[in-house]
Amino acid sequence: MNLFPRSSNLLVSLLLVSILFPTGTSEEHQFLDRDSDISSNLESGVWFNETLTINGSTTIPAQDANWALYDVSDPYSSWNLMRSGNYFSEVIPLDEGLWSWSINVDVNGLNCTCWLEISQPVGLEKEFLNRIIFIGAGPHNPVISPLHEKSIVIDEPVTISAIGILADSNASDSKLAMSWCYAPHGACEGNTSSSEVNITWSDTVGSFVIDATELGLHDGVWKFTYWLQDAFLRESPIVETTVYVDQTNPEAELICPQHAFEGDLVIVDGSQSRDGVWGPNLQAVWYITSPNGALRVAEQSETNGMVFTLIPEESGIYSVQLDIVDMVGRRSSTSTTINIENVEPSLNILVDDIDISDLNSWKLDVGEDLEMFVMAHDTGTDNDSIIYNWYLAEKLVSTSPQIDVSDLDVGTHELRLVIIDDNGAETTHEMDIIVSAKSNSFDKEINLMAIFMFVAIICAVVIFVRRKKLTEYESSSMPKWGTTDKSGTGRSTGISSDENVAWDESPASNRSKD
Repeated sequence: MNLFPRSSNLLVSLLLVSILFPTGTSEEHQFLDRDSDISSNLESGVWFNETLTINGSTTIPAQDANWALYDVSDPYSSWNLMRSGNYFSEVIPLDEGLWSWSINVDVNGLNCTCWLEISQPVGLEKEFLNRIIFIGAGPHNPVISPLHEKSIVIDEPVTISAIGILADSNASDSKLAMSWCYAPHGACEGNTSSSEVNITWSDTVGSFVIDATELGLHDGVWKFTYWLQDAFLRESPIVETTVYVDQTNPEAELICPQHAFEGDLVIVDGSQSRDGVWGPNLQAVWYITSPNGALRVAEQSETNGMVFTLIPEESGIYSVQLDIVDMVGRRSSTSTTINIENVEPSLNILVDDIDISDLNSWKLDVGEDLEMFVMAHDTGTDNDSIIYNWYLAEKLVSTSPQIDVSDLDVGTHELRLVIIDDNGAETTHEMDIIVSAKSNSFDKEINLMAIFMFVAIICAVVIFVRRKKLTEYESSSMPKWGTTDKSGTGRSTGISSDENVAWDESPASNRSKD
């Protein structure tokens, strides 16, 4: 009989792997050695013909228990329930919180590879005990149960193990066959290779090696199947697993600017790093060396995938190193340096919360005080190390952000502010303070009185002139008494001519009388 199965159905997962024989560290082979509240010395692979008898102990109150016997001879079809019950056949108290139990099941007439499941309720959950047993005259195919994960990642040769359960022969007399194919998308692409595997048995546990180099496996995803063949050439159901091969070192690559300024947002991009066919599927670790030599690991808030964001707080040379690690632990590193240039500090000068930074002079009266406050701006920690120097007429008068100017003599005084950051960069602001003498209050009053008198005199002159002109005008327009018109008649004044003659006593009148 051919060692390899004639039909290899790679689209169907082995039900015995996913359900019958659960894999993984948390649920690994419940019928193996396992800490449990319910236990039994019965091993898997025992053969029963007429009566199944199983004994064990439990720390769970034994009045409630369920057991079931399923036919799993064909794991690809529905499991048929062969027998079941709701209680132990016998329970004996051994100690406080410890009971001995037994189950007796009549299996006469059954012929199967069976799955025995015993359960007890614990609160809202259940505790299980499982065993594989052979019932009936047979023949019974062997069963193999993997002791590894369903996915395996390999670089160097990897040893994996499985348990072989045989009904009528020893595991050491059996053979293990294996086939594999390249399956990057889940289905086989290209040819399928097969081989008998050298397996080492320790009781019922067999171990064998998958060597990517020996099998000619290049980097990528491979589908593996293996099965057990007993001494009578009966074959177990197929165990299927996925193998990820990665034998190539990743390549780390960085993209970032070589120059920046303090406080800039510097993006260091490592997303171009690759791991062959696995692309950018890498883990990144960032190391930063500051200009002062301090080494640190990038914080989580500074990274986003393969991108690192640096906000330099001091000038100098920063060193950034990227270590990438692929899924098999292969590591690659690259590093770069960034020259961070110092940024000169800036300032704002305030007087009564008013910004006068753009003013070049300030006027005071003698005796007045001037209080000024400077707000300096610099990057990162430079703000904490800024030095303030105030010079009045080239004399240092203050080293604090605030200055009070007082008792200045009349004249112009030069005020100069110099701020210096931790790198020695300076920013200077100069302005003149102009001090004027105060005006005398008495002189001010005299000046005011003089102004008022001057205005009053002008007003009087204007009034006099206007009145004089008015008088002359009125005089020129008055009638002349005793004057006649050319016709010899008097002006129509309401007085007769006789009356005029009577009142006329001028010398001319007297001469006419004579």
